[in-house]
Amino acid sequence: MALFLGYDPGGKAKNGVAAISLESDVPVVVATATVRDASEALLWLAAYSGNAQAVGIDTLLAWSPKGGRACDDALRRRYGGNSVVAQNSLYSAMTLNGAIVARRLGLPVYESHPKLLLQLEAGDAIRTLYRETFAKAGTDHAADAIVAAWCAAMGHTRKWAAELYSDIDDDIEFVVPGARYPWFETIG
Repeated sequence: MALFLGYDPGGKAKNGVAAISLESDVPVVVATATVRDASEALLWLAAYSGNAQAVGIDTLLAWSPKGGRACDDALRRRYGGNSVVAQNSLYSAMTLNGAIVARRLGLPVYESHPKLLLQLEAGDAIRTLYRETFAKAGTDHAADAIVAAWCAAMGHTRKWAAELYSDIDDDIEFVVPGARYPWFETIG
């Protein structure tokens, strides 16, 4: 069974991890957890990485020397709201833990934005899994990791053709060479 992994980096005891499979493009949760830190997240994810195709991470996998990324600006223009935060406004746990796991896991890596996707086009199946996981765990960390894994699956299988890093002209520096930022529709 091919798996897709997800990671939602956070502070102490707020690191969500997930493993999902796909059945006809419908996500099926294999396992989830909320762990202490990036080190525990790496151990948890490594236990599933033998069958994993890719990992999705709710973090910035490319940074801009301009203080803000053009892809984030494009998302804010397109969808409004304040869930897309500027790179210089993020807390260190998200950016550092995400980068550490992305670099060390050794899988193809995909950036995700679970909160924005759930507001938009995530689809009923992923919203249902999110709500069920949130209800069981009482926090959104593992639930966000499920959405991150699903984003990796959609990008890795090329179900989502838009690629925010390359479709939007920007001067970015990759945290992990080869990282991708798939999206369900073209953003101009």
